[in-house]
Amino acid sequence: MSSPMSPAPGRSPSFAVTSPADILSYVPHALGFMPDESLVVLTTTGRRLGATLRVDLPADEADPLAFAEGVLSFLEGDTGADGTLLVIYTKESWQRLEPPPRNGLVGTIDAVLLAAGLPVRAGWCVSPTGWRDFFCTDEECCPWPGQPLDAVLSSPLAAELIFGGSAFDASPSEAVLRMAPAVGGEEAAVAPGIPAVEDAQAHYAACCAGRWTAPAQFRATSAVWDAVILRQEVFEVEAEPGIAGFLLASIESRAVRDFLLVSACLGSSAALEGAAACGLLGSADAAAVPSGSAAAPAGWILPDARRAGALRTALAGVATSMGDPATTTTTAASRAPATGAVAALLYADVLAGRHTGAVAWSRVDAMACILARLAAVSDGESRAAALTMSAWFEYARGRGSRAAVYLEAAERAVPGYRLARLLHELLRRGGLPAWARKRSTAWTPGPPPAPPGTA
Repeated sequence: MSSPMSPAPGRSPSFAVTSPADILSYVPHALGFMPDESLVVLTTTGRRLGATLRVDLPADEADPLAFAEGVLSFLEGDTGADGTLLVIYTKESWQRLEPPPRNGLVGTIDAVLLAAGLPVRAGWCVSPTGWRDFFCTDEECCPWPGQPLDAVLSSPLAAELIFGGSAFDASPSEAVLRMAPAVGGEEAAVAPGIPAVEDAQAHYAACCAGRWTAPAQFRATSAVWDAVILRQEVFEVEAEPGIAGFLLASIESRAVRDFLLVSACLGSSAALEGAAACGLLGSADAAAVPSGSAAAPAGWILPDARRAGALRTALAGVATSMGDPATTTTTAASRAPATGAVAALLYADVLAGRHTGAVAWSRVDAMACILARLAAVSDGESRAAALTMSAWFEYARGRGSRAAVYLEAAERAVPGYRLARLLHELLRRGGLPAWARKRSTAWTPGPPPAPPGTA
């Protein structure tokens, strides 16, 4: 698993880094948590810091050359880098006059990075209580046993970062739990539901059974999600149980679930074209509208907003804008084959992490917030879907450690949930999406979204 973080394209931290303690205090703030049994690599350009990569330390029997080449593959996207810094975080003991922990592994990494034009300029070993220069053997320069870790956590740079609003958690699990408390523990395997949400979810699941992929309903569902994404700061599950129930029912459809991953990254128009070109949509008359359902006359089903305001207005606009599905629904057959092939390839590349272009990170961040709220009031299939989608968005951001926490929660909700298993295996093999390997397209942290109900 890996968790790279990059500053905004063309930028590096604006504070002064003047000592090893400064660098070591910066790392947990860059990652959002204190690493454990990890290798952290920071790229440098001259005297400026670039990307920060964290990977789990490999098992003793692992091939060190393959591991080092894997680390290099993650760093190659930072094309302006001319050097690296290494930090080993481990509980393994370092005896006086003995080589440091993972000395052979670091030597292999050093050689591979040097050959690639990214020489290791410095390195440190960090234990739960202290740190020491990895390469210095002069005890007059680096007295044994090293420096206490408290000095790093209370360094001037650490104080500057905290004063500027930065913070980090003790582990990836705690980082996830702070943002999505419902994810944690065995007791959260079955989330406390809200009866009105549960009733709405059951209603829309019944109304849309067999028709989630009918072109008109698919477009309507996409438009509802867009309306909520664009107004996520005012979306409250308790206040809008009908909308929440509709969203939860929709992600039990695997076609809708996967579509929403692409839609968050590319926008709904490109994702709709791709889904149609991939043949994921059924025929316009795939299912009749059930008698007495909440369907509009044109044949799609939309949720009702309980409160007057931005969401109700947006949903009214969705119903108006849908028009006649016979003329407004885009199908693969209505486009030139070459255009359809391009749309289908783009759709598949995003899902597989092969896309090398830009990602709509503001949409991704908003979607992640919505899913956290939905996961807190769901169980079973819809909860597993919301948690696995959250994991995929962490994977998209390059935060594999956090993705793993969500996947463990999804496994507790529905043991063996297929997408969770597939994504977990991808993370285990060190998978990282192509867009996260380039500074120009990688996610960069911004201010947290405003909680629901705030101005």
